[in-house]
Amino acid sequence: MKIICFPQDINGMLRWLTRVSSDWIPKLIFVKPIQSLSRLRSFNQRAMNVSKALRLYNLVMMKRNESLRNVITEFNSISNSLDKMKKRTKTINIAGGTTGAVGGVTAVLGIALAPVTMGASLIATAVGAGMVASAGGMGAHTAKANKKSVDKMKVEKLVYEYKAGVVDLERCLDFILSGMNELRRHDIGRLHRAGAQPDALKMAHLAQSVYSNNMNKERRTSAAHPGGLPSEGLLLAFAKELDQYFTEDDGQKLKKSNKSRFSGRVRLLVGNLLDQLQYLNRMWEMFS
Repeated sequence: MKIICFPQDINGMLRWLTRVSSDWIPKLIFVKPIQSLSRLRSFNQRAMNVSKALRLYNLVMMKRNESLRNVITEFNSISNSLDKMKKRTKTINIAGGTTGAVGGVTAVLGIALAPVTMGASLIATAVGAGMVASAGGMGAHTAKANKKSVDKMKVEKLVYEYKAGVVDLERCLDFILSGMNELRRHDIGRLHRAGAQPDALKMAHLAQSVYSNNMNKERRTSAAHPGGLPSEGLLLAFAKELDQYFTEDDGQKLKKSNKSRFSGRVRLLVGNLLDQLQYLNRMWEMFS
């Protein structure tokens, strides 16, 4: 069954998230035992807020996940295009070498950006030779289609698009994980005896499971700290560096001497954004 979500629903829930986030100071170190009705109500409300934030995270991921992947692909195409230009100017032609290299990078990126469904594996474990060849051809085609001069305005537009799409997701996930980090510290048996709501108890169970499973991942990091900067920080740092790569007259045309450096910088951004997007997807899958 297809889930339909209306923009006004998401916008309203995002406003709610802003409101409850500003009203809540996370208690990440000590959680007092449930000994009064007021504390029990507070626990129930906290669990319901986390539950609502999970629904919001699901809606926003379904709505924006593909567009975020598309922007990363656009960034990667810019880097590939600049690399191809540089290789043509050197007049070095090794049959099949360039296409294979670009195709390989694009194939890996394509696999990593494969669409994700709830409960499905994020990266395919087996990729046929036909798919890799197809990805390589697509990469060459994309680079050819984007081989026009790279202008600053286009790059800034991509930065803005990605930032607009990812900030709400990272803010929502931060609220969820902070709330879960508090909920998981409670004694669920004691909560049950105190009369906590069944849905609130389920959320406490989920919180314990999320943190336990995430600590067993290869990164060995806390769920609340994915490692590395959030996407917004990565984009802001990248945007601050743009002026040094473009001409001083109009500030839009990429300096010829900087094409290689800029290509490497864009490729670094692609890798970092992709890593963070995969983290957002891993948490999405874990919540299911």
